[in-house]
Amino acid sequence: MPDDAGPRFLVDLMLMRLGRWLRLVGQDVANPCGKSDSDLLRQAKKEGRTIITRDRELFRACQAANVPCILIRSSDVTWQLQEMAASGISLQLDPVRCTLCNGPLDVLTGFPEDMPRWRCRDCQKIYWRGSHWKRMQMLLQDSCSRFDATRIAPR
Repeated sequence: MPDDAGPRFLVDLMLMRLGRWLRLVGQDVANPCGKSDSDLLRQAKKEGRTIITRDRELFRACQAANVPCILIRSSDVTWQLQEMAASGISLQLDPVRCTLCNGPLDVLTGFPEDMPRWRCRDCQKIYWRGSHWKRMQMLLQDSCSRFDATRIAPR
């Protein structure tokens, strides 16, 4: 079951792919309900979410409206994940959220422990640990390695 006490995020339209990756690591990341900056600000305030964006104008609007915001600089998802790791997000696979709709995942019974399955409560999408799991872990490890390398800067 997702931990509703943790941070809550809202990605803008430019960062929907990053939002899916953040859900894979257990983060509560909503998709935008509207397209305009004012729609995003309204949604973030109403739902108590931190906006994640690459849009500098939206970032400034968040500051002016006193809405928490993380400005992502990279256009590459691996580097975007590294930027999120720098803000304190763990990059360990933790299947508790649907990558599509952000709904909570329930563990399905009747499967071996080493081959778990999950179902989204909201959209009913099924998840499992297939061959793609190792590729996802490798991408996340690469992002962690990049983050660690940037923290150990030569003097």
